[in-house]
Amino acid sequence: MHVCHVWERFWPIEIGGLERYILWLTSYLAKKQAIEFSLITGRTKFLLVTKNIKKYEDTGFLKVYRLGPNFVDVLNGACMYALGYTPRLVERIKFASLYQEASKWKVAQSSDVFHIHGIWHDLEYINLGISLSRHYHKPLVVTLHGGFVGSPLQGGMPLESAVVRNILENDVATITTYSREILGTLERMGLGNKSHLITNFVDPPHFKNSRIAEPHETTVIYVGRLEPVQTPDLVLRAFKKVTEQVPNAKLVIVGYGTLFEKLKLMIKEMKLENSVTMAGRQTDVRPFLWRSDIFVATNFGYIATLEAWSAGLAVIAPKFGILKETLSHEKNGLLFEPDNIEDLTAALIRLIENRQLRETLALNGAQTVQNYDIRVVAPKMALIYQSVIKQ
Repeated sequence: MHVCHVWERFWPIEIGGLERYILWLTSYLAKKQAIEFSLITGRTKFLLVTKNIKKYEDTGFLKVYRLGPNFVDVLNGACMYALGYTPRLVERIKFASLYQEASKWKVAQSSDVFHIHGIWHDLEYINLGISLSRHYHKPLVVTLHGGFVGSPLQGGMPLESAVVRNILENDVATITTYSREILGTLERMGLGNKSHLITNFVDPPHFKNSRIAEPHETTVIYVGRLEPVQTPDLVLRAFKKVTEQVPNAKLVIVGYGTLFEKLKLMIKEMKLENSVTMAGRQTDVRPFLWRSDIFVATNFGYIATLEAWSAGLAVIAPKFGILKETLSHEKNGLLFEPDNIEDLTAALIRLIENRQLRETLALNGAQTVQNYDIRVVAPKMALIYQSVIKQ
């Protein structure tokens, strides 16, 4: 069986949740079930491929094929704009070029299943996957990577859009989602017969801390992209209030994004230089998790939460989207009202001051994450691939 992923932003400098989803799923099923995987994705302005992706390509788990635009395409596009071509027409010409390039590749011709990811505001590569599926008469699987119905600009799934509905109704053989809210919406749309709830996954042993714990002040950690929609500044503002009551507490922020410099300035203005560490972009977050006690998620910390549980941390997360489905308040974590600094501050202080509660939540979290083990979840995706081929 040959499965071809189609995803636009598989970029070497940004290995986030969705990219890790593809990498982990690919490597596990390639080894365990001998499924061949490839990926059609966009070419970036950075042509070098980092080791984090290269190790998968080199070992044969994932064959990555990058297509336009190149310098000539960009120059032609600029010329068309200068000559008065409408943006929509330029986009159509660009898409035609992408499709012609991809459809000639043997990787597309030899695929048994095409697997596209997400239905966001930019449908270019969604449409590319659809076009390749139609051209070669192969089934199409879509995985909806979003935990709530709403604006794609805010990370939501625009399932009520007529364009998206048409795609899901007419072009897709099977839909998978990790969110019960999304599944309920799909069922109300009459798509329940082709929709499946398949959770995201993690490799718990990979994150388990086998090191002897070194003495340290109670440490809070945030892991995620430093972008406005993910509100990492909320964590920093709440932690400032925490230090007023627990001055020895520490915070580590792991990640990079457009807010990196702003957060550094905020740390200086709040006089938190001795309490907060900006770790920047990291290819391996495990050492940082292992030196921490409490993980705090914002609205988009689903996979990072699973990793934190696997590493033995207590988790605090917003009562939002997939996180409110994943955490059970007071049992395997604490939930706070989204964007509520006072609520987050209270939860942080409570866990910092109550070691027994931290340990209880961490233990229950470690038990919960077993349901998200890649060894349990990945075979379900293999069954999806097999079922659509037989249809």
